[in-house]
Amino acid sequence: MQRLRSITLTQFRNYTFRHFDLDAPVVAISGNNGVGKTNLLDAVYYLCFTKSYFQSKEINNVQEGKEGFRVEGLFGDRKIQEKSTLIWKEGKKRLLEDEVPVEKLTSYIGKHTALMIAPDDIELVNGASAVRRKFFDGLLSQADPLYLENLIHYQKVLEHKNAFLKQSPYPINQELLDVYDRQLADTGAYLLQKRIEISDSIPNLVRQFYESIAHQKEAIHVQYNPCVQDPAQLFSMLRYQRNRDIEARRSTLGLHTEDWLLLLNDLPYKTHASQGQKKSLLISMKLAQLEWLRQLGKTPIILLDDIFEKLDKERLQRLFALLSTAEIPQIFMTHTSAEDTAQALKGHFKEVTHIHL
Repeated sequence: MQRLRSITLTQFRNYTFRHFDLDAPVVAISGNNGVGKTNLLDAVYYLCFTKSYFQSKEINNVQEGKEGFRVEGLFGDRKIQEKSTLIWKEGKKRLLEDEVPVEKLTSYIGKHTALMIAPDDIELVNGASAVRRKFFDGLLSQADPLYLENLIHYQKVLEHKNAFLKQSPYPINQELLDVYDRQLADTGAYLLQKRIEISDSIPNLVRQFYESIAHQKEAIHVQYNPCVQDPAQLFSMLRYQRNRDIEARRSTLGLHTEDWLLLLNDLPYKTHASQGQKKSLLISMKLAQLEWLRQLGKTPIILLDDIFEKLDKERLQRLFALLSTAEIPQIFMTHTSAEDTAQALKGHFKEVTHIHL
């Protein structure tokens, strides 16, 4: 299995220039708050997805007072290695593989997969539908480049349609709306079909991991709530919504409004589950993501940010027990105390590299 052998950061967040050798199955990063533990973890994520897990604006990844940043990583085994380099400067992003420019970022996504578990991820349970859509869209995009391409196209068309609805004077040009809705239906049909397919497997995986993490069986369910049941009905649905769209000055229904319902005893999880139950569900959803990718032949790098703050000691030990038996190329984790980390990992992982910042 391929690992991230090293990473070099230049003007990325709080790092002016720093090189890290990472040739170990488990990399434990420790240090006081504010020294850059999460930034290092996010840099690994950036190499896999060409974007930050925590920052939506690239300018926020640039070290203060600088004009750009560079993240460089060496992936591979001990014999064959490949260098990935991401450079952002003056509003432009470039990706190079072994110094050769990559024209389409979408062709790179999914080559190196990763799974992040971070403190704010509890919004996956407590937050709005957009958070859960992002979770499943990210999962499907790692496995299927065509899904990512359709998703990007759908979002661009949706942006154009909403801008037209917001700015266009009455009477609205119905023919142009037909063009927008037809494009949304054509790209959305593929997205909907893939979301339906994954809804057949992810819920069962979530339940299995929940029982392992929580050590109890509960009536939990992850339920996909599609905008239509049949992809072929998308255009008709969009046409049916036409008057509401015009009145609201935006597209009111579609793939961009769907949700994944999280239920406990058929009631909303966010309002009827304890904090412990929510944390167990969150970890279970992440592990289901890992297992689903593994079944497709993908082996994600696991990134655990402040996981010690998220779970109690018993749940943490069960998580490490599960991860230690899975075929995972590499695990990165952050915690303030190197001693506590070493103690928690003892008995689960033999080879651990400790980085103290």
